[in-house]
Amino acid sequence: MTTLVRAHDVARTDRAHAAALLSPEVDATRALLTTLSPEDWRRPTDCPRWNVHDIVGHTIGNAENFLDADLFAQRVQEGTARYPELPRLDAMNEIAAEVWRERPDSELVSEFVHRWRQLLQALPEMPEQAREQRFDTGYPDVPPVELGYVLDVILARDMWMHRVDICRAAGRTFTPHDHDRGVVEQVLRDLDDEWAGPSFELELTGLVTGDWQIGEDAPVAAVEADALGLMRSLSGRADAEVTVRRGDAGTAQAVRSARVIF
Repeated sequence: MTTLVRAHDVARTDRAHAAALLSPEVDATRALLTTLSPEDWRRPTDCPRWNVHDIVGHTIGNAENFLDADLFAQRVQEGTARYPELPRLDAMNEIAAEVWRERPDSELVSEFVHRWRQLLQALPEMPEQAREQRFDTGYPDVPPVELGYVLDVILARDMWMHRVDICRAAGRTFTPHDHDRGVVEQVLRDLDDEWAGPSFELELTGLVTGDWQIGEDAPVAAVEADALGLMRSLSGRADAEVTVRRGDAGTAQAVRSARVIF
């Protein structure tokens, strides 16, 4: 019998352990990028405004932004001015994608490696004052987030999900890695933190397996979902296939409607 884990009890990735998720994800993404053909770089992705090249430009931009606070502020300001219809975070990301849009594919691969190596080296020395600053994403009903949380938790899952996007666009199989479980469990922890409905048991299958409880009270249902499909659903990319094994049938739609910041 699989042990039921309360998602609330999953330890939040902190400063001391963030590299354990982020570093192997950087390596996995770099390995994927080196296999892409020229045609693959131009393929559309599940991110409506971006092709594969744009996604890689965005990930480079993430590293650049945290290596240079002035650049971060500049891109927020420029993005807000040029894309007022987008949330602040999306507008800032759009600027980063634009910066790299006309650069050769090979340059993006080398810059990805260079920038992320720099950031991984810089993270342990980042001042606590900088980590405690809050950023308003502009997403409805999402409070400002601490930059330390973005560094410790969001960067790894953002890159992980974009690796999924690239694999889907290029017709590649998503290669499992040991750190996948850590990424998924951090998402479930956030899901639990924001969950306002009745508690339920969640059985994940596929890439990451196991049983988790979402919510504090006695579960009203037990549901099953594919781990990768659920992560894409929680990120807003597609509705997951959720099967209710027992209990309240309405839990499936509630899970499909849930969102977690990526």
